[in-house]
Amino acid sequence: MRKLENGNKVRSSRVILSVGFMMTLVGCGGFGLLPHETKISTTQFESYSQVEAAYANVEPGTTRLSELQKLGFDAASTPNVEVLSYLGVIERFMPRNSLTFDKLAKPVQDCILAQDRCTAFVFHPEHIESRRMGSLFLDLLGFERDTVKTGWAAEVVLLMQDGRVAYKLMSGHPKIEDTHSTVQPLGPLQDIGSTMMRTATRLF
Repeated sequence: MRKLENGNKVRSSRVILSVGFMMTLVGCGGFGLLPHETKISTTQFESYSQVEAAYANVEPGTTRLSELQKLGFDAASTPNVEVLSYLGVIERFMPRNSLTFDKLAKPVQDCILAQDRCTAFVFHPEHIESRRMGSLFLDLLGFERDTVKTGWAAEVVLLMQDGRVAYKLMSGHPKIEDTHSTVQPLGPLQDIGSTMMRTATRLF
């Protein structure tokens, strides 16, 4: 009898500890155990302002292809760089004939007319962190998931003609701060219900 009572006490203690632990996770957000992802497309720049500073040092008509590497715009080693032919330049600056040729900037016109002597580099430097916030307990069970994205992203277009920068263009997001919340009142049962509905639709 005493052994049975002791066993029940041990099990009860474990249950209480488990519940207490889970409630602690709910209250403390899981002590940083939620998923975290960092996306860095280039190691040359650590901030948006650094990209702006490097971009400002690019001088159309003067800066040579060999000098771009020192400024951080190295098409040979930087990942995810787009390299466009003059046909790609036409598509980028005149998408689906939305803009007539005579409306383009003179350097862009000259580059396109140069054809094979015209190319473009499109750089996409960015640093974006994606972090799940809130309760680990609610997140794991699928009741509530909050994802926060922060960082910056830029796009730099350098039009090259005869080995020199002919035209430059920059756009981007200096500060990204986006929050996405997903709430499922039924938690994991909601996913099961959706799966069953899809299966039934395929069968009937």
